[in-house]
Amino acid sequence: MNKKALLQKINQAAEEQVETLDLSGTGIDELPAEIGSLTNLTWLDLSDNQLTAIPPEIGKLTRLTRLYLSRNQLTTIPLEMGTLTNLTRLTLAHNQLRIIPPEIGKLTRLNWLHLYENQFTTIPAEIGKLTQLTKLYLYHNRLTTIPPEIGQLTQLTRLSLYNNQLTALPPEIGKLTQLYALQLYNNQLTTLPPEIGKLTKLATLILNNNPNLTSPPPAIVEQGTKAILAYLREQLEGETEQWVSKMLLVGEGGVGKTSTLCSLLNIPFNGEEETTRGVDIRDLDLNHPEKSDVTIRLNCWDFGGQTIYHATHQFFLTDRSLFILVWDTRHGWEAGKLYKWLDTIQARAPHSPILLVAAHIDERDADLPLAELKRKYPQIVDQFKVSNKKQTGIEDLRAAITKAAAKLPLMGEKWPAAWLNAAEAIREREEQHITAGQLTAAMAEHNVTGDNAGILAKWMHDLGDILYFDDDEELKDTVILEPEWVSKYIGRVLESEEVADGVGIFTRELMEELWDDIDLVMRDRFLRLMEKFDLSYRTLEDREISLVVERLSLDPADYEEQWDAIKNNPDCNEISLKFALNTIPAGIPTWFIARSHRFTTRTHWRSGALFTDDKEKRHLALVYVDEHLRCIHLIVRGPVPHNFFTKLKDGLELTLERFPGLKIKRSMPCPGHGDVPCIFEFSYESLIRAIEKEPPVDNMQCQEAFTDVPVRGLLYGLHPNTNKDVLSHIEELNVKLDKQRDQISPAFQLIQYQQYHPRAIVDEPTMKDLSDKIDLFMQSTAAAFYNLSALIARGFTNQFKIEQAKIESHCPNVFVLHPLDPPAWQKFFLKSDSLRKELPPSRLELHLCCQAPGSWHPTIDNGVYKIKRSWDWLMTMTPLLQHIIPVLTSAVGLAVTGIPIIAPDIAKRFVGSIKFMKEILKILPDLNDLALNNPAEFDLKTPNQGPYFEGAALRALRKFLDDQDPAQHWGGLKKILTPEGHYLWLCDFHAKEYAR
Repeated sequence: MNKKALLQKINQAAEEQVETLDLSGTGIDELPAEIGSLTNLTWLDLSDNQLTAIPPEIGKLTRLTRLYLSRNQLTTIPLEMGTLTNLTRLTLAHNQLRIIPPEIGKLTRLNWLHLYENQFTTIPAEIGKLTQLTKLYLYHNRLTTIPPEIGQLTQLTRLSLYNNQLTALPPEIGKLTQLYALQLYNNQLTTLPPEIGKLTKLATLILNNNPNLTSPPPAIVEQGTKAILAYLREQLEGETEQWVSKMLLVGEGGVGKTSTLCSLLNIPFNGEEETTRGVDIRDLDLNHPEKSDVTIRLNCWDFGGQTIYHATHQFFLTDRSLFILVWDTRHGWEAGKLYKWLDTIQARAPHSPILLVAAHIDERDADLPLAELKRKYPQIVDQFKVSNKKQTGIEDLRAAITKAAAKLPLMGEKWPAAWLNAAEAIREREEQHITAGQLTAAMAEHNVTGDNAGILAKWMHDLGDILYFDDDEELKDTVILEPEWVSKYIGRVLESEEVADGVGIFTRELMEELWDDIDLVMRDRFLRLMEKFDLSYRTLEDREISLVVERLSLDPADYEEQWDAIKNNPDCNEISLKFALNTIPAGIPTWFIARSHRFTTRTHWRSGALFTDDKEKRHLALVYVDEHLRCIHLIVRGPVPHNFFTKLKDGLELTLERFPGLKIKRSMPCPGHGDVPCIFEFSYESLIRAIEKEPPVDNMQCQEAFTDVPVRGLLYGLHPNTNKDVLSHIEELNVKLDKQRDQISPAFQLIQYQQYHPRAIVDEPTMKDLSDKIDLFMQSTAAAFYNLSALIARGFTNQFKIEQAKIESHCPNVFVLHPLDPPAWQKFFLKSDSLRKELPPSRLELHLCCQAPGSWHPTIDNGVYKIKRSWDWLMTMTPLLQHIIPVLTSAVGLAVTGIPIIAPDIAKRFVGSIKFMKEILKILPDLNDLALNNPAEFDLKTPNQGPYFEGAALRALRKFLDDQDPAQHWGGLKKILTPEGHYLWLCDFHAKEYAR
């Protein structure tokens, strides 16, 4: 809009004495002073323009209640805006503002203030005068501090401060007693004020990506809002500094790790010291270098250096600890494999300091390219030369350890006093293991009860004090108080000649021999721990036999013929991804082989395996490590390989996540050009950036053939932005399914009836004929449909992976909705947009679903709840519904014929519910407008903040379910943590797939 047209519009608005004026997105780059003539305005929208300044005449619009100035190029705010004292909403987001004038404090009627995505470094103390504020958005700025006057905003319900440079928060923030959501991620916070624990209404506290945060410690933050608040509230009751941390001695076998530790402990040198088996843990007490009244205690973990132990030790190499890397000068640093050890430490514990120790200097001097190593590995503090035999250099090493230990981020950590007392009491117990009940009772003696006991137990587990797996049915009643005890017994298996000679076979008889000094119950627990650590798995053919993956053959198995044969199938497609690593840590890929054992073809070796996703072997997957090139290959072949590929990729990525400092470059091969294969590889990360760019990049050039290749084709099914393509493919398959369903459905129903009513009599020839029909059906269209539907469902599960791990949002999150007054809802749907001026009927029913990928279905045993104030509830659930409904839609094709455990009438209702929910999704924008005119004042028109809104919806769902079903029966759904790291809520039938 040019200046002349703008003046005409302003003059016309003045003549008509309008109360609202929308000039958004009109290309305005200058606002004339005549804007001040519109004194009747109550609502003015100037967003999405090119304004660099606002004239002072804006101050004449004293009747304004809403002013929108977002997405412009403003660098200053006129002081005259302080006269707009009737404003209730002010939006200045997406500008170039550096200063908020103190006059902002005059706008005392404001309840929404949007200042995000500017360049503020501070906010004025006068902001504390805006006592009616309910929502304050300051994210994406450069704030380093928040004034204590923030505590005067006692009506705030949401405060967004993420993506700033905050190092601390004022204790006064604890006065914001109405606060519901506080976002603090992506800052530089080191501690949180315990006063935040006073915020009893706080449901969302997001702290991710504050790399220097020590209080609350990372292990508490990972557990979610409920755990963080519990920690802070306990701090308010009293806190105590704990001067304890871990020191880990690593290196090759026989280099002198144990002798070095003995020297530090003032234990006389023993030239006949036995080789360490597994790990030994001893305490080293040191005087703090700066605090005369403080004693530092280091739990020293002395690891056996034999290669066979390395995969086991990985689980105890915790970050933010002190590493002592020992090498033997007699054999040289190359023989000590320093690069390999440094790469491993960097991958597993990237924030841990490292002291290099050259042992045996009485026999040969240390010769080491230290400057080069320190450049490549900044974690290295220095090198120290010792002779344990002559006690040379020990005091210098002790002094360096003391200095480095005092700087560890968790050293001097402030624990809630009650929690520390409980933890110390548990550490001092003499038993090697206790029950979960005994652990709870021990904590209760120190007033740590309820959820707090579980939070503390998980914290102690993450610190390595105990081993406690409360999410594992077989292990949740056992608490290991001495982790090194487990390591020693697992070491017996790894060292066993019988296991080695049997290429990993570990029988029940051999278990009784190797573990003859522990009782039968603990033998089973130790076997399960090996499985939990991905060191072994029980074979599918004989549950009395385990396969120890670290003892598989080093030579590749004979897989080529089977692997090449599937490529000859006319419908065979292939997906491939290469992971280039800076090092191949111990446990890669053996942990993944154990984790993915349910797909085994019994063709595996220590650096690779061939997998399949069904007994017909329609899809095959090859995973192997190239040690020389330091890369992992994942390749899947078959008619619809995407689902199997995604499942294995998730499991492999989860395995690699155990090494947070690992440097990974992922690449995807060019699919070729016509019939001509191509050797070029696209960067997987670049492909992701291309498809996520706004607008997306459609093609990327192959640098070998200089030909464009479609990005969506490469990432089909592997990225959420291709879901529409997958859903379109599913719709095509759905048409084919419709043609087959009428003749197949009766067969399915009879098979289901026989399966779940075993006493029913159906003659074998009939069953055989029906089974053949089913097999033929499933081998064609339905198999492809299932795989694509499962792929979409898996993407949904992955979306909520992080939130589902938190206490306050952990619940079934898939459901369908039924209208309790169908005619009223149908009448509402039939209204045109212009006539839909009233809220919809409020009677709904929620039915929880089993979320087995590809087989979502309603629960059979209850799991049905009535919803009060349905339109209100729908607003809260919008982000979740937007994810659920497309996946449910993809399941419609199999809803009647493909789900083996629900009756046809329930399946039919399921299809009807999905159609109803699709209609709901269409009208949600209208409901949003209605809601914003309602006193409830929903906040769905604020910028979409992704996982924040999705997590809020999940927490609201958990609260709803807890209110409706306090016993948490939840339709009999079982919580399953899959080997791929996803939480699924499954019925008994589908939970069996994940039984070990």
